[in-house]
Amino acid sequence: MTFMPNIRLSGNHVQARLGESLTDDQLRRAVPSIFALEPWQQMSERYRAVPTIQVLDRMRAEGFLPVRAMQGRTRIPGKGEFTRHLIRLRHRSYETDRRFVGQEFPEIVLLNSHDGTSAYQLFAGIFRLACLNGLVVESGEIGRIKARHSGREDLPGQVIEASYEIIEQAPEIMRNVADMKALPLSRAHQLAFAAAASELRDSTLEVEPAALIDAQRTADLPEPNGWRDLWRTANVVQEHLIRGGVAARNAKGERRHTRAVTAAADDVRINRGLWRLAEEMRKLVA
Repeated sequence: MTFMPNIRLSGNHVQARLGESLTDDQLRRAVPSIFALEPWQQMSERYRAVPTIQVLDRMRAEGFLPVRAMQGRTRIPGKGEFTRHLIRLRHRSYETDRRFVGQEFPEIVLLNSHDGTSAYQLFAGIFRLACLNGLVVESGEIGRIKARHSGREDLPGQVIEASYEIIEQAPEIMRNVADMKALPLSRAHQLAFAAAASELRDSTLEVEPAALIDAQRTADLPEPNGWRDLWRTANVVQEHLIRGGVAARNAKGERRHTRAVTAAADDVRINRGLWRLAEEMRKLVA
């Protein structure tokens, strides 16, 4: 297959070519808030400024490599280098695996800010080779881990420790994925999933559920009888929600298209919501 080059999906979003990781120069151009050494404006005395780059350097030393990053936008002059940002990291050990379309890789999702809007938050993530996006895992057993800026002194060490806890959960995550792959959904169930997923968008545009289950590639097409497994359904819907460009209508009935998700917090929120919906659908249909 042809690998994509290192590309910047937008001014605040960068993705590495499969099998490679992002350099500091690439990260600095797209996500400068990673490199902030001091917090934005005046923070409380309890706030401990721990630059994300320090945590990232420690994670690289442990074999966790950044493969995708993005940060939030702001209209406030000077604040662009402190806003909430997201980094997806993949452990070096997974880069030796044979790669094929549809393959999944466990990831660590790191969310932070230097403007007081976010603590360090870690999530388990899954990257599917068929697209550039990745779901964020959250369930009763596999949830986020939060490390506050006002917490213990060795915050980078705490993040590293939490990362290994999440990686240890990877086998359970992949078993859940296997269960979703083995669960066929009727078209009616696919539409119900898409309708529930559309509520995760922060938009007043009305989107037909059928538009969210329209496959973007041959591998994701439903069977001739209309059935498609839960895992592919969730990924098709996720790609439409994150990338945007889906035909919709506004309150006046005028045709519009949905926008791509460019905010780090929205990316995590939508992906977490999709995973929870997929788990609920698995329980309902199984």
